[in-house]
Amino acid sequence: MAQANRVKFTSTKGRAQYPWLNKPDTAFGAEPKYKTNLIVEDGAALEQACRDLAAAEFGPKADKARMPFDADPDTGETIFKAKSKYAPSFFDATGNPISGKQIPSIWGGSVIRVGGFISPYSVSGSVGVSLQLTRVQVIEPVSSGGDGDGFEAVEGGFIAAEVTEEQLNEEQVLATETESADRF
Repeated sequence: MAQANRVKFTSTKGRAQYPWLNKPDTAFGAEPKYKTNLIVEDGAALEQACRDLAAAEFGPKADKARMPFDADPDTGETIFKAKSKYAPSFFDATGNPISGKQIPSIWGGSVIRVGGFISPYSVSGSVGVSLQLTRVQVIEPVSSGGDGDGFEAVEGGFIAAEVTEEQLNEEQVLATETESADRF
């Protein structure tokens, strides 16, 4: 497809779902991809932009085109899928660029906006539209620590004992003796 058919987009703010934005997803030996799902309350404008590009590009085949979004039947929210093989540019909530150690780890639940290009594609008779990710605005990052809540104490339950250096050394000596005894 010609690059001229791309349309620039910026999403509304939403919650990141399964984000791979700080480093690429390389699971199962696949080509590295930066990607995220973005859950938004009102995605009508971006949905319509995707449909309009599909109609302009594919004509009557547009109704069979794959789209980069799904509706959550339980909440009514829209889940957009954006991805790229290139690292996106990052911006803070004020719109200023950030880089390096300024970029926080972005985990699921982080409030972000994404931007890039809506691009049509045609592969082996299948047509569709994708959201090519080029930039991310970090509004409220969520770290891997979650909400920080632990558990309340329970009377009479298991309490982990502190292990001293001396106990660790004794365990290592016993493990070594056991290994050498098993060889004969």
